[in-house]
Amino acid sequence: MDATVAAEARERVKKWLEETRQLLSLMPELLEPDTSAGERVAAAEREVEKLKKEIDEFKKENIQLRGEKDEIAQSLSQIAAKLGIAPRKSPFERTPHADPAKPGEAPRAADPKAGDHPKA
Repeated sequence: MDATVAAEARERVKKWLEETRQLLSLMPELLEPDTSAGERVAAAEREVEKLKKEIDEFKKENIQLRGEKDEIAQSLSQIAAKLGIAPRKSPFERTPHADPAKPGEAPRAADPKAGDHPKA
């Protein structure tokens, strides 16, 4: 039985050596960096930088436009004051006691009814 056990051991060692050769031939591919992933990361980083610059430009533009809006509002207020018009603070502001059926119309004084004369 020693000869058969030794033959089986040799076959197992040959098999392990062959498997080891196959695995070693795959090692360079596994250890080699994935260049496409690196390229994708670099492209994503460039896109992030581009978007950051764009955001900064939009912030600057927003500040400029807010300043212009304030200047226009101030000019319109001055014009309204010269014309004697009191501008509303909000476009949703309504005059008190206005008739909802007739928007924009000034409120009317209460009409005295026939039987509601004040006592003298």
